[in-house]
Amino acid sequence: MSRRTVLVIACYATVYIAWGGTYFFIKESVATIPSFYVIGGRWLVGGLLLGALAIAGGRLRTLPTARQVLSAILLGSLLLIGGNGLITTAENRIDSYLAALVACSAPILVAVFDRFIEGSRLSFTRMLAILLGLGGVALLLYNGHSLLSSLNPWVLMAVAGIVCWSLATSLGHRFLGTADTLVSSAIQMLFVGVVCLAGSLLFSESPAAVVASVSQRSVVGMVYLAIVGSIAFAAYTYLMSNEPTERVVSYALVNPVIAVFLGLSFGGETPTPLLWVGLPLILLGLAIMLYGERLAARFRKARVESR
Repeated sequence: MSRRTVLVIACYATVYIAWGGTYFFIKESVATIPSFYVIGGRWLVGGLLLGALAIAGGRLRTLPTARQVLSAILLGSLLLIGGNGLITTAENRIDSYLAALVACSAPILVAVFDRFIEGSRLSFTRMLAILLGLGGVALLLYNGHSLLSSLNPWVLMAVAGIVCWSLATSLGHRFLGTADTLVSSAIQMLFVGVVCLAGSLLFSESPAAVVASVSQRSVVGMVYLAIVGSIAFAAYTYLMSNEPTERVVSYALVNPVIAVFLGLSFGGETPTPLLWVGLPLILLGLAIMLYGERLAARFRKARVESR
């Protein structure tokens, strides 16, 4: 097994497992820490950590060009401020597992964006997957009264966040980032961390007030997000640059299950009325999106060979 293959497998394992817990720890963090302190703090620490690793590994002997830095900043802003930032803020009012299940619709939205950005064809299989996935999300969000009343501003904020994240994922192959994904991730995190912390200092509570009211659970959440979450983001950035988009977003099949388990078991969260109907439907749509065409092709080939 080549070194690259081992690295790809390790990155997938990190994204699959670590990101499933981030939604729970985001909820823990924003319980007593303002959202943009959470966003700024986690990404600044993560950026410094990855930057130090890049320097120690001699990866900055050749500095990135201004264009590469700008590309990393633009992609990072879309991913970490527009995507992660909106979802983090939404978790002030919605359950962590709900945010995770909305987020797991990313592959469906990526397929739609790929259709318009790269001209990718939407086959019947993918259209079926999109309909199943979106139907599952609708059932998941249903509060037992009406779908319209279920779409409160906080839910819509989470949806907007995953739209930004999906767009950035689709654009990932087109952005001219640095050749070294560790350096690119560090640039993205450092920029977003500085911008969000600066905004928090100007428009949110003072650091002294935040420190005075922060809980131990929120501190644990921040440590997890800053270290484990940052490593997972670096792994995701590497995969976006080196693996097919439809394979990268397969993490969405695993993350929701972990997020639901943590939220309901340890977060004291309450399942929506149709959670156990919507969740399997979403996972079925994702499975068809990721593997349906491949399985259909194998089935057709087997039928031809059997004649």
